[in-house]
Amino acid sequence: MFVAVDMEGIAGLVQWDDAQIELQRRLMTEEVNAAARGAFAGGATEVFAGESHGSMRNLLPELLDSRVSFLSGQPKPMNHMAGVDRSFDLAMFVGYHAKAGTLHSVMAHTFAGNIFSLSFNGLEIGEIGTDAALCGFHGVPVGLVAGDRAACEEARSLLGQVKTVAVKEGVSRSAARCVPLLRARQMIEEAAAEAVQHASDFKPFVFEGPVTVQVTFIDPSYADTVEHLDFVTRVDGRTIRLEGKDVLQAFERFNALHFLAPVVR
Repeated sequence: MFVAVDMEGIAGLVQWDDAQIELQRRLMTEEVNAAARGAFAGGATEVFAGESHGSMRNLLPELLDSRVSFLSGQPKPMNHMAGVDRSFDLAMFVGYHAKAGTLHSVMAHTFAGNIFSLSFNGLEIGEIGTDAALCGFHGVPVGLVAGDRAACEEARSLLGQVKTVAVKEGVSRSAARCVPLLRARQMIEEAAAEAVQHASDFKPFVFEGPVTVQVTFIDPSYADTVEHLDFVTRVDGRTIRLEGKDVLQAFERFNALHFLAPVVR
């Protein structure tokens, strides 16, 4: 079982706040623990956790369930999905958020503050869709997405029968009605157990190759920075396009560009 954890969709958190870093880390770790407890209760024999937020050094090892191995730090291949391969039967996304610009979605964004929109083969997606596609490349379906209500709606629209747990409902990008923390963890644990028990019901989310990626930045300067690379086509003032033979190659090219583009700022 692969569990990826982000921060913005964690219960009780509603804003980016450096003063809350230790709280964020503890709450992220506790939601991974909830997913792990559920996964083991549902019949999983192994749980591996990967990080999807910021420095990707957020999980607190001393608080993490002793049965869970984990990958921490960056850079790493496949970014959030580092470690995924065909040995996993199922993936779960905990603490996830909706794509940039989503109405009333808490801390919604797509990978970085410099990206306005992202599409693969003409389908606009955010981190949920991109990470699910990387899992799908390896034949791994996503069985559970936990985050705010908007993230859950986005997950269902892309992945179909995926189980979702809404731990808060945004009233703006930086305010939300929150489920009590212990109740949110109980909901995640129960949903994780059910997902494992019905793992065969979920299908991988797959983009057939070749894959075309289109990125619209918030500022033309970002597109100016990368347009001269031989695999990049400038579409308009803020938009570039690139291709890959498959979703993995397309993603890794995009991933390098989104880290590179902000150097002009």
